[in-house]
Amino acid sequence: MDTPDPTTLVGIFPYNPTPGALGAFAKLGNVEEIKKLQEERTLRRWEVRAYISDHVPLAGMPSEVSARPYHNLLQVKPSENPLWIYLHAGGRSAVYYGLFNDSKGRLDYITVTVESRLPSNAILLARGPINALLDVFSRNFSLPLVIQRLDLMSPTSGEVLLSESLIPQPTRVELGPLGGIEQQTWFSPYEAVYREGLVTSSPFYKLVCGWKIYEGFGRLRGRVRRECRKRNISAKPPTDPTITKQELLDFGFNPDFIAGIASAKDLFEKLRETRDAISHFLIKTPQGESHVYLADGAQLRHYSTSGAAMLYYSHKALEALRIFCSQNGIGTMGRGSILPLVQNREQFIVRASEHGLE
Repeated sequence: MDTPDPTTLVGIFPYNPTPGALGAFAKLGNVEEIKKLQEERTLRRWEVRAYISDHVPLAGMPSEVSARPYHNLLQVKPSENPLWIYLHAGGRSAVYYGLFNDSKGRLDYITVTVESRLPSNAILLARGPINALLDVFSRNFSLPLVIQRLDLMSPTSGEVLLSESLIPQPTRVELGPLGGIEQQTWFSPYEAVYREGLVTSSPFYKLVCGWKIYEGFGRLRGRVRRECRKRNISAKPPTDPTITKQELLDFGFNPDFIAGIASAKDLFEKLRETRDAISHFLIKTPQGESHVYLADGAQLRHYSTSGAAMLYYSHKALEALRIFCSQNGIGTMGRGSILPLVQNREQFIVRASEHGLE
């Protein structure tokens, strides 16, 4: 039997990695140390390193993504490397950061120290202060800055213990031979929103995209029902997707949160307040006006899990409806549609005149 490679990256959280959600990864050889540190619950000071870029890689295997180069336009003067600076919020609320250059003089990573008994809490708590620092840099210099990856350093070896980043989409597709693809125009606007949800690195926007698609599913389902009655089609359009408790646990939801959720509609209703908070930003509560603090690590993790789940189930509902329409000839090509043959491809070009342009 082959000996497992200790350098292989494995998922630590959530249990069933969902593309687009925040996930923690570690080398197989570090898993036992992580478990031991979690069980010991010894109060420690942890070093967390943040690698800063203008984007977050969203496709590939975790090992590929972790090796992907990051890019930013920040650098520390050679005479100041590392640069130790603080962010002060008044009173005794201040945090110190270390900014370290790479061998080419560009910012390599930002460090922050977190005191915690659990390594999982250390990496959670580090995200907020680092985001707050990036917010100030963006305010002052209008730079697009985002955390590409967080590394939690081992208190024993000083090496990377585990990493946290957005879970990438590992699906690979080989194309060809392929004549063409039929576009179902009823679904086109929602397919565009789905792609927006896939390519965004913002869990907040991902959640909004998932919500919009689910709203569209309800409207389209009504349209399909009317079309079925018009055509005397006895088949019933697909209903709301069912959801199991285990699926939600795999996404990373808290067991207390998922009580009573058995369908996509249940989940979306449970997340309505979460959606309203990010859609309107400022919301009124019995205690007064409140808002979502986008830099906070706990809120970001909640939106990360919620956004990934909403996008998944809204797409699942929409796909079931699209396939139903395809099987029953609803909203697809009808009489008068031609077959674009490859030998006639010069006839099928984009013409400005057909779009009211010159």
